[in-house]
Amino acid sequence: MSGVSDVINLSINDYAFYWSLPELIGIQNGYYEDEGLNIKIHNVTPKSQVISKSKMYIDLQKNKLSDFYHAAEYVSLSRVIENNNSQIVCWSPWNKNAINGSFGLYVNNNSNISQPEQLRNKKISVEASTGSYYTTVEDLEKYFPVDDLNFLKLGDPHERLLSTINGDASASSLMGIYCEFAQFLGLKKLMESSRRRGTLMISHNDMNAEVIRSFIHATNMSINFINNNPSEIRDFYLEKLQFIIDKFPTDKQKIIIDNRLNISIPKWEFWQKYPEDEFLDLYSWMLERNLIQSGINYNDIVNSSVFL
Repeated sequence: MSGVSDVINLSINDYAFYWSLPELIGIQNGYYEDEGLNIKIHNVTPKSQVISKSKMYIDLQKNKLSDFYHAAEYVSLSRVIENNNSQIVCWSPWNKNAINGSFGLYVNNNSNISQPEQLRNKKISVEASTGSYYTTVEDLEKYFPVDDLNFLKLGDPHERLLSTINGDASASSLMGIYCEFAQFLGLKKLMESSRRRGTLMISHNDMNAEVIRSFIHATNMSINFINNNPSEIRDFYLEKLQFIIDKFPTDKQKIIIDNRLNISIPKWEFWQKYPEDEFLDLYSWMLERNLIQSGINYNDIVNSSVFL
């Protein structure tokens, strides 16, 4: 066990708190303290629109405000390659009830669009260089050639959802709680993503292996608690959601709040070693589409020694 002098810096964005739910619950339940880790939280919720979310998280790690964070596999590979101060340390596999398991494209209920191929030459709202972008490319390329002209690139998911409600986009790429919000607000799911990609945890590359192991173990303790006791964290989850709900127009807020009892708590798979074949499959897919730098090997960006 590490000493109490091991301070871990974590950055929390209230627009995306659900990505850090295991850490937030782990802090409350004392799992990190039990591992000799002192968690220091930095609230990095943007005050204005962020041009590049990837740059934001890379900069947070470079500035030592974020020793660990997690993101979809695609974007994690890109960010670690771009930032030589970071490394991939573990993987949480795809799970249908996880945040990443719920990706889908949503259209207005009265839309004439009923098949994915009808989105050809239509605007689809995504966030650039994030899971929503890569997932939409992967899902739609089987129907028609996808290029950037198809995309209305917006920031946080509530903006993507509202762009479809307001008619600025024909469809929105959404996941997690936003899929539930979309259905509450009268949108329908056009297609469920066929992707089966997981989530990667990225650490600052000067973290020693013992501290990383302790952090992963505490986070997995929290995942076990969340998966087995969703009712015990519901009030906390809904309280954190209120920040996001407040960003919707007043009439939409009321609809969401009236449906709050139907909101589900996402589940997680335990953090584990990132398999090399999983990396090779995704890296090859991205490379074929010129979405990532060439010449990268598994050991260049993955610290697998954590699990030795």
